[in-house]
This record gives sequence, C-alpha cells and structure tokens, in this order.
Amino acid sequence: MDNTKYIALSRQMALWKQMDIVSNNMANMNTTGYKQDDAVFTSYMVQTPEATGFGRVPVYFTMDYGQYQDFTEGAIINTGNTFDLVSRGDNFFAVETQQGEMYTKKGSFTLDANGQLVTMDGHPVLSENNEPFFFAPGEKDISVAANGDITTENGVIGRLKLVKFADNQKLSKVSDTLFANRTGNAMTVGAEDVQVVQGALEQSNVNSITEMTKMIKLQRSYEIVQAMIDEEHERLSNTITAYSQLV
Repeated sequence: MDNTKYIALSRQMALWKQMDIVSNNMANMNTTGYKQDDAVFTSYMVQTPEATGFGRVPVYFTMDYGQYQDFTEGAIINTGNTFDLVSRGDNFFAVETQQGEMYTKKGSFTLDANGQLVTMDGHPVLSENNEPFFFAPGEKDISVAANGDITTENGVIGRLKLVKFADNQKLSKVSDTLFANRTGNAMTVGAEDVQVVQGALEQSNVNSITEMTKMIKLQRSYEIVQAMIDEEHERLSNTITAYSQLV
C-alpha cells in the first residue's frame, strides 16, 4: 500500500472516532448533568525516502490525539422536587460507588428503601464527613441550603460533599455522568464559590443543532476520503493492468 492510502486511512479512522463521539453526545442530549465530549486530532509529518530533492514534500498523517470534555454549565430548569439539586459552577457532587468515590453533576437524587439519599443508580450521596445521608420515616420538612447543608425539622443532618478540581480535563469519564479523579489532580472540598440550588436540575450542555451540523460535515468528509481511496485503488489497478499487457 502506498502513502496515499495510508494518509487517507489515517484521516478516515480519525473521522470515525469523531463520529462516535458526536453520536454519543447526541444520544445524551436529554441526560441530566451530561457534559459533552469533543475530539482532538493532530497532523504529524513523516520523512519518507522519496521526500527528498526538488519538489518533494514530507507525508502528513492524521493522528487521533484524544478528546476533551466541555464542562460548560447546562441550562437550569426548575422541577420543584425536594431531592433535585444543582451544584453551580465547577463544583461536583461526591457519590460512593463499588469502584470508589466518584463525582457527578447529575443532581437527580432520591431516597432508597432505607431512607438513604442516593443517585438514580443507587449510589449513596456523600457528606463532607464521607458518610451517607439517612432520613427518618417521619422527616418531611427537608431543605438544602446554598452551602450544601441539609436540614429537616429536627435540625442539620449534614453538609453535601461538594468538590472542585484543579484541572477538570484530568477527570476520567467513567460513565456518561460519573467522573473519577486522577492521581495528582488537586481536589478542594467545600470551595468558597459553592452554590447549591434545590428543586432544580442542570440539563445536558449538548447543543443539538451544533452536533447535527458536525455529524453532517463528518459524513461528507468520510465520503470524500472513501472516494479518494476508491479512485486510488482504481488507478493502481489500471496501472497494473496496463503494465501486464506490456510484458
């Protein structure tokens, strides 16, 4: 296979990866607290033996460098539900999972059969003391203050563990709305800018029109590259056929 096909395939693989990311964003347009992903690509130059002398240029390949997460705040909608919470800005809720402590912007919580505050997936929501919250069967006057204090008619039962990271791009997305911190990424608990809103939810920050436009452009680019591969294949086939007729 010559350089033309290598270059085309490297671009095609990058486009395929980007389409996967855009497709996942579109699938989570209505997922509470979802943060969209974007692809990062780069081109690198390879000096081939043929790339010497007058009129010769190096070969450029496309490399899938990775992806980054857009942590822009999504739209806030009022629900009026007691356990629907929003953590404004860069502060995340802390929850306990079987894989350890994780972090989320999805504040749609509920009570399990034991009166424990959990996510919709059953993960306990943590307090600043790294303990779960439990409510007695008769407790109904439940409120959450802007600083994360949860109170009932019996008084304060604890403060939500709200964390902020030195670099959000160092967070690893474990699921569509759960993140794990990486070693060396400093974490602050109870930052000064903590602001919790009760009775509301943060929506996905995916812009459906933007993502649809991206998908159309990616499909067209993929088709163009595929056409180039097909044309190159036909050119080589014709060259081989013509050469075989001369010998």
